[in-house]
Amino acid sequence: MVLNLNWEIIWVFVDLLILLLLMKKFLFGRVTKLLDERAKGVTETIEQAESQLAQAQQQKQEYTQQLAQARSEAAGILDQARKQAELAYSRRMEEAEQDVQRRNDQAARQRQADREAMLAEARQQVAGLVLLTTAKVSQKTLDAETDRAMLDALLEEVGDGT
Repeated sequence: MVLNLNWEIIWVFVDLLILLLLMKKFLFGRVTKLLDERAKGVTETIEQAESQLAQAQQQKQEYTQQLAQARSEAAGILDQARKQAELAYSRRMEEAEQDVQRRNDQAARQRQADREAMLAEARQQVAGLVLLTTAKVSQKTLDAETDRAMLDALLEEVGDGT
């Protein structure tokens, strides 16, 4: 039996060796190939992810620069608009001041014209009173007492007329 057992062990080893060779040829090659392909796919996916991450960071940097540039342009536009508004405001204020000055000048001229008209009217009234007085004097005889009375009456009339 010892011999029989040895031959059986040898046959088991031979069977195992054949099985191992068959598995190596048909199974292990495919599994190894599949695992290599899987590893290669994972490596490519990682490389693609790193490439996309680098692109995303570059795009983020570009967007950040564009945003900063847009903010700078917006600040420039606001500053320019503010300056234009201040310029327009100062122009309006100057126009308003000129308008006020022009209206004040017109009012002063109108007051002067009204004053001159009132003085002219007063002169006409005085002239009328002088004529009236002259007519009264010519009707009466001239003496110092009558002249003084007529002068007082004239002054009273002129004082009442104004």
